[in-house]
Amino acid sequence: MRRFLHLVLLACLAIPAIPGATAQAKEVPLSSVARSAHLSYAWLGGARAVQLSGPGIVLVLRPGDNLYEVNERVESTATAPRYAANNDLYVSSALAAHITALARYAQQRLANAQQSQRSVVQQSAASMAELRGAISLNVEQLKGAEAVLITGEAPPSAPVLITLLGLLSSELPNVLLSRHDLQAGPDGKFQAIVPIGPDYVRDSYLRVLATSGPGVTSASAQILIHPANAGLSVPYEQQPGGIW
Repeated sequence: MRRFLHLVLLACLAIPAIPGATAQAKEVPLSSVARSAHLSYAWLGGARAVQLSGPGIVLVLRPGDNLYEVNERVESTATAPRYAANNDLYVSSALAAHITALARYAQQRLANAQQSQRSVVQQSAASMAELRGAISLNVEQLKGAEAVLITGEAPPSAPVLITLLGLLSSELPNVLLSRHDLQAGPDGKFQAIVPIGPDYVRDSYLRVLATSGPGVTSASAQILIHPANAGLSVPYEQQPGGIW
């Protein structure tokens, strides 16, 4: 029996009894993970947490907490980060690999979005360069409103930029009032109701410019600003006769 117990004791001693050391070896400093993943590392003293940030991604990890934040969501890790010296954390190799993968995915997604945006801009510029034709424009002041009705025609589906200028005085330069983006329909027609503000000066001129692509001839129109209900007789505004 003693010989059996002796053999059991020897077998137990032969088994690696350092699971803690093994787990310790699998941990890596979070600051090194941030460097390899091209993320900024910041210690949030008030929250007692570490923030990793980069293009399209922000992570917040806390020592002793299995839950951590990734942008607007919360994820969990089997091994909680533990605090180390110099405001650094140690995390498991699995979590380090996951953080690196998240950062690379966010960076690639942002690069793809930027490439797609550049393609759209290039296609739009090419389409604008192909536009040919001229713009016709008509402007009239709306009754009962401080606005003008703008109608006209342009090349089919062409973008049209409407610019309002106020001509307030012979002594003053033209004043930019507003700009408005319109889109001509498949038949080339466009229409919009545009406020005249901030030019509410009666008997001043309002100039309307309509422009599009470099191959499209622009148009302009000019009207005199009248009261919103010019010519309307309102009894309340009439001065009573007789002697008071």
